[in-house]
Parts: sequence; C-alpha cells; structure tokens
Amino acid sequence: MGRKAVSYLLKGLAVTFTALLLAAAVLSWRSSFISPEAGNFWASIALLMPVILLLNFAALIWWLFRRQWGVALMPVAALALNLGYISAMVQLPDFDSKGPHDIRVATLNAYGFRRLGPTSVTGYGIASLMKREKVDVVCLQEFIDDRTFPPDSIAKLFASHMPWFIHQEGQAILSRFPIVGHRYVRFPGSGNDYLQADVKIGGDTVRIFSVHLQTSGISSLRHRFRKDHDRDVPVERVIGELERNSRIRAQQVREIRTVIDSTRYPVIVAGDFNDTPSSYTYRQLKGGMTDGFRAVGNGFGGTFRYLGGVLRIDYIFYDNRFAGVGYYMPQDDVSDHKAVIAELQLRR
Repeated sequence: MGRKAVSYLLKGLAVTFTALLLAAAVLSWRSSFISPEAGNFWASIALLMPVILLLNFAALIWWLFRRQWGVALMPVAALALNLGYISAMVQLPDFDSKGPHDIRVATLNAYGFRRLGPTSVTGYGIASLMKREKVDVVCLQEFIDDRTFPPDSIAKLFASHMPWFIHQEGQAILSRFPIVGHRYVRFPGSGNDYLQADVKIGGDTVRIFSVHLQTSGISSLRHRFRKDHDRDVPVERVIGELERNSRIRAQQVREIRTVIDSTRYPVIVAGDFNDTPSSYTYRQLKGGMTDGFRAVGNGFGGTFRYLGGVLRIDYIFYDNRFAGVGYYMPQDDVSDHKAVIAELQLRR
C-alpha cells in the first residue's frame, strides 16, 4: 500500500473516530432525560460525559490545526449540544454588581464532623466559617450524633449568629431567621433523607430543603476491598456500584419533586445530591428552578475534594421568586466537601 493510500486510510479512521465521539456526545446529552432505571447504559454514559467532551475538545483542536474545517464542525456540534453541562461546571467571572441580598444560604456535607479531628474542633471550624461568611441559613448533611459532643453542643457554636436550630437523624438546619415549621423524611430502604424548614424572612415565608441523596457508595466499597482483599476496587465493581445507586437516586428525586411542586412558598433546594450535572438526578431535581452556579457563579464548580476535585455534587437551586446575587465555594477545608454559599434576593 502506497504512502498516499495509508494517509487516506488514517484520515478516514480519524474522521470515523470523530463521528463516533459526536455520537457519544449525543447519547450522553440524552442520558440526562432518561431514568437510570431504564438500563445501566444510560447511567454509565452520563458518568462518562466529562471524558467524552474532553475527547471532543481534543478532536476540535486537532482538526483546526489540520485546517479541516468541515470535519471540525462535528466536535463543535458535540460541545454546543452539551453547553448546559459545560456551563454547570465552568463559569467566567462576572464583575457586574447584582445589588443587595435578602438571604445568604449555605450547604455543607459535614462529613460527620470528623475532618479536623474531634467533633468539637470540626464543629467550631464550620461555625467559624459560617459566621465569617455571614451566612443566614445553613443546611448540614451527615450531621452525625456524637455522644461526647451532641447536637445541642454543636448548635451552641452557631447560636450567636444562627439561634434557630432543627435537627433529625443526619440532617440539620440552623438559621438567623425564625423557623416556623419543619418536616423530616427518610427515604425507604436508605440511610439518606431530606429536611425541610419554613423560614420567616420579614413578611415572607421561604421553604428550604436540605437534601442528601443516595451516596455513590465508592468510599465504603473501597474500604471493604482494602480490608477484605488488601487491594483497590476493580473498575467493573465501581461502575456497577455507581449504576445501582443512580437508580436509587432516580426514585428519591421523584419523591422530592412531588413535594416541591406542591409547595406554595418560595423554594430553595440545597444539599449533597451525589450526582453530576450530566445526570438524570440533576435535571429532574432542578426542573424549572435556577442552578445558582450557572446564574451567578464563577470559576470551576467542583465541590468534592477527592478524585482530583473534578466532581460537582453539591448544589443550591431556587425558584423564580428569587434572583441570584452571588454564588461561591470558600476554600476552607472543614469537610471532604466544599461549602456552597448562595446570596439570593426575593422578588417582591
């Protein structure tokens, strides 16, 4: 085979590979519309979206370098189709002033108050962070009951700034504003849950949901394998665990969505969703609400400190009765998750 024929063959293979990357991007975009209960394929392709988009970006650079403008349109189409996911992960700085806010709300998976050592020390670190940032309401997940330093003792660390406190099982909400009602729900057959609180802000009542959806299960799986087999988890077991828990989250999201849709108050949904912006979980839970990071955030949106910090699994959503003013993640290392803070203004 001559050199020219080899060149044509390689180019044909490269074009074919680029077309396959476009097809994969279409499927990964589509996966957020389809429940993982429909099959493991959809859960897996959603998880692979970051890799698929990176490969499409690399293909775009390659074809632009080769000045193959027509072929370059395929990765352009792949990236354009998934701009929603990209904007949910990366935002350019916005230097325009958005004005004052009515409420500054935060969410944090507290990791059982273990990050800095004793519960009292970690609790003090988290309380100091919230006080420094002048947070009005904070939603805490994995609020584990430690007999040596019980929930009431933790609440006292916040009391000077947020005197209102409700706690049940692994959830807690602390507030500067009066909490006039609350409800706790644990999902069937799961250790995960949500806590809703009705908060009085002036003459308005706002309903805040602190949500902790089904965990990925990877940490416990890794721990078991290291203990029982003295090795890391095989990739196929990791994928299987992720797919199983994606199906459970799909069921949990439907339950919360029903409650949100029946709520007459302005709604804020905050918490650890344990899923990425490419997921069915994200799309269904967000619904018609606003993702604060996409509206007024900036930089990279990753919130989980492990796995290179590339995962965004903690969120604050709000309905159209709010306007976003600010959204950011302080770098304080008080948990294996970053705290997420949103500044919101009620539309009156």
